[in-house]
Amino acid sequence: MGRTYVMSDIHGMADLFKRMLEQIRFSDEDTLYIIGDMIDRGPDPAGILDFVMSHKNVTALRGNHEDGFTEWYDNVEDKVHQRYYYNTYDVLTDCRATREKLPEYVRFMKSLPLYRKVKMNGNCYLMAHASTEEILRVWKRKERLLWDTSLIDRQRGIPGYVSIVGHVPTFIIRGYPKEPAAVWHSPDGRIIDVDCGAAFGNMGGRLGCLCLDTGEEYYESSLQDHR
Repeated sequence: MGRTYVMSDIHGMADLFKRMLEQIRFSDEDTLYIIGDMIDRGPDPAGILDFVMSHKNVTALRGNHEDGFTEWYDNVEDKVHQRYYYNTYDVLTDCRATREKLPEYVRFMKSLPLYRKVKMNGNCYLMAHASTEEILRVWKRKERLLWDTSLIDRQRGIPGYVSIVGHVPTFIIRGYPKEPAAVWHSPDGRIIDVDCGAAFGNMGGRLGCLCLDTGEEYYESSLQDHR
């Protein structure tokens, strides 16, 4: 029987992502949720997008970076002089193959859901990039789902649910410790932050992955020696 995994904020670090898939032995029987921010910062956003787009057992949610990139792409006509403020556009247009797929990438990112509810193992998980509180409201504000950090700031979750978010690297929550970043659990056990700062290796960041079936945590770092 397959397992269910969660990652977030991979930020173009396709090499870390591929190594993580190898480490957890990800298969067609497994399920993976990516809680937004697959693009920007790192060198290979296409490597992540291509994998997600070609695997039905991978569900990606929209992060503020996907939302910001597609907004810029749709609304800025002069993309040469009004540059996108991260590297995704430059990276994708630098290669003919990804340049030709750029409209497809944009359509895909615009189609990403803002949240998911997942029931398993007696828990009801609420998943969103930054804050899950909007999921339970009738009128759901996109900006809060993508940007709001008040849930993390309070360090208290929603009774009856386990919220899984990203957006805030866990080394920030822990006050920039010397130890490598790790998945963060709130004191009340109702919030899990899986953004371990994959694109910030110089600050102890690494790619984190949580298995919802077993609670096991997995990590891949750019600083690891894989020889």
